[in-house]
Amino acid sequence: MVEYDLIVIGAGSGGLVAATTGHRKGLKTALIEKNKIGGECTHYGCVPSKALLNAAKAYKSISKMKDLGIDIQQPQVDFKKIMEQVDKVVQGIYAHETPDVFEKMGIDVYVNTSGAMFLDQNTVSVGDKTLKAKNFIICTGSSPRILPIEGIEKVQLLHNENFWELRKQPKKIVFIGGGVISVELGQALAQLGSEVVFIERNERILKVTDPEIGAHLTKALEKDGIQSILNANIKAFKNKNTLIYEVDGVQKNIQADYFFSAAGRSANVKGLDLENANIAYLPHGISTNKYLQTSVPHIYACGDVTTRFKFTHTASHQANIAIHNILKPQSKEDDLSVLPWAIFTTPQIGHVGLNEAEAIAKIGKSNIRVFTVNASIDRFITDRNTGGFLKVIFDTDHLVIGAEAVGAHAGEWIQILTIAIKNRIPATKMADTIFAYPTYTEIVKKAFTRYLRTLP
Repeated sequence: MVEYDLIVIGAGSGGLVAATTGHRKGLKTALIEKNKIGGECTHYGCVPSKALLNAAKAYKSISKMKDLGIDIQQPQVDFKKIMEQVDKVVQGIYAHETPDVFEKMGIDVYVNTSGAMFLDQNTVSVGDKTLKAKNFIICTGSSPRILPIEGIEKVQLLHNENFWELRKQPKKIVFIGGGVISVELGQALAQLGSEVVFIERNERILKVTDPEIGAHLTKALEKDGIQSILNANIKAFKNKNTLIYEVDGVQKNIQADYFFSAAGRSANVKGLDLENANIAYLPHGISTNKYLQTSVPHIYACGDVTTRFKFTHTASHQANIAIHNILKPQSKEDDLSVLPWAIFTTPQIGHVGLNEAEAIAKIGKSNIRVFTVNASIDRFITDRNTGGFLKVIFDTDHLVIGAEAVGAHAGEWIQILTIAIKNRIPATKMADTIFAYPTYTEIVKKAFTRYLRTLP
């Protein structure tokens, strides 16, 4: 039996940060993975989706060339080649994440389809091996949640994992759910020529976003030909090409050659035998305290398996906190109050801090000031990327407490607001900071200078 200071279970973004950081800090470390190192982000999420979005954006841009005085014949989409290039990008990144890369660092890597299974609070099995450790970090991530729809066995249902195996472009695809995965992949497919439909149970798609932001993006998606069916209840699959749904009590059918399940994520706890270690968990994932400790103090959890904020950067951030607390127990809290995120559609969406409704609920409407700048400053104009806006929420001390952005490269501007919130930089100091001209992020400078002009 091999003994370690630290065993990391799951080799996605959180697991890789936990293992490499723990090793660098002098902990004898093992890393266990049941599939491929790199996890969701590398193989099924961030990396392939952004590669596909890049291809779609490049194709879409050709139609705008004539307006720039460039006459170019519209090329044809070779979906098979596009998906092969996406896979090439994935494999290029994975080449730096293979087991031998981490073995050479001095980390013991165990890849086995059984994954890790707890035998007790200090012992796990992986395949035919038994390993002991003083500390554990569970970073097993999440998987696509599949709704129990009647007749689902008749359908070759797509989700964000098997989607990347496609080599034939869908003529028509229906996304069940109108969240982030749907809008990113749906827009990419629509721009490449597929007919795309979202079926959403709520009154609008992208309910996670500020209503104004969501409405702006919805209009952009409609211009790409995407249809949204709202307030819909999924009833059953009639056959492999027909879905039955209901709106306002009226039952309807929709046909497509592909259906994509985008109904949220489920924490990966199955098969870990958490009960053997008395690790508490709920349907949404493993329970942790503010130090990321589970119900067993020397066993930590981070990333999708424990938080509702299922982002790569959340998992990486939490992994560092877990390592810190292993070395210096209960000395660093998991604070996600200033967590930025982005949606990589065209236009992009960025968010950080409190949204307007949250700010009102927390400190009262009279104690906040909301200031909006349209994305129509010089760099947006030169690049023909006008449209969108930046909404900044200030408190009565003129400190930023939240920001919403939609427009070209909005995911980049939001980082500056993240720094302002995190470091409590007042509006006067932000306005006095020099920004390079002409840049997209100059919109942030404008937000502060123009906001200050409105004050008495």
